Amino acid sequence: MSPSVLLLVLYPVVGMAAPVVFYSLWPKMLPPVPNLAADAVTETEKAATARLGALISLFMYGCLMCATLLWQLFFSVGLDKASFSTNTWLSSALIGGYLGVSWAGVSIWFLALGAATGRMRREIPGLMAPLKVQIAVWLVGALAEETWRVTAIAALVTSRNSPLFSVVAVSVAFGSGCLSLGLQRAAVASLEGVFFGFLFLWQGSFLAPFTAHLAVQAVYLWGVGQLSQDRQSRKTWQIPGTKCPVCQTHLKLLQIKLSEVFECPSCREPLSLSDSYQNVMRFATAFGFCSLILCTLILLTDWLPGNLGAWLTYPVSYGVATSGLFLYRRAFTRLFPPRLQRGTPYFITLNLGGRHKSKASNGEDHDSN
Repeated sequence: MSPSVLLLVLYPVVGMAAPVVFYSLWPKMLPPVPNLAADAVTETEKAATARLGALISLFMYGCLMCATLLWQLFFSVGLDKASFSTNTWLSSALIGGYLGVSWAGVSIWFLALGAATGRMRREIPGLMAPLKVQIAVWLVGALAEETWRVTAIAALVTSRNSPLFSVVAVSVAFGSGCLSLGLQRAAVASLEGVFFGFLFLWQGSFLAPFTAHLAVQAVYLWGVGQLSQDRQSRKTWQIPGTKCPVCQTHLKLLQIKLSEVFECPSCREPLSLSDSYQNVMRFATAFGFCSLILCTLILLTDWLPGNLGAWLTYPVSYGVATSGLFLYRRAFTRLFPPRLQRGTPYFITLNLGGRHKSKASNGEDHDSN
């Protein structure tokens, strides 16, 4: 068997064998068989399950890294032989991070289309584990997978395979590691592998796919993952300065609805975002998206040859905007806490009847006061 082929099948083999080896080494950590007749799972059990899943992911990544380094030790394929060295580390990292955020947004739409059929899901390593464990999974996962990918592509190219074939072969091997989640998820993972692989070929640097991988996982772990769980299992936190205007109770982030009227969990009064805050949000969204398109156009026309940058401006911008939307509630609302008001907002787009009703109800409130 060719050494490059051995490295190629390393990822799916480690992915399938790691959980079995983990439980054989630590059999006491094997979770008990769930009892359908038992009561609902407690928060402590959910936390233990999340931590166990994160530990298995860390074990798998550690095995992948060790196996890749052992392969490199025995067969010694240098990256400089494939002309993959570069001195522009900073620019490669920035390009990889920016395009990684964009790809995360694009892949969210792929997963949304697949989830609509009920046949595709994406597991997020480290989700719901303690923050320190999440960061460890985030860093070690990107390091291990991209080290394997870069080494595998370099090995195939050094073995006189074309760069296109090398990227596709490594991407198929990467996607096969997700076959347990279904063929659609494996196909999306293969596309993701193509994206990371071509980033490496284009920039000639490990940092480009590494920072892109970090960006993708950050969006899923701290953006999509926080909104994909049921409300009881989500981790909530206080927003400084956000209080109910009626009872002055501090509200948590997930208790606030940004686009509709909701009830205060304490006094049950109907609340909504203040008119001024919503106007600022609309202006910031429009200004931010226009600025994003302009910046993306400038960057892509500088990075890519010919008219390719202009053609890719909108999809890249839309991907970045989608990722930013998922990260909004975790980052923007922490920096700019929303202000609340009693009742419905004055301004409701394309809903004049609701607007007059809101004014009338607010007028009655002022008269009663």
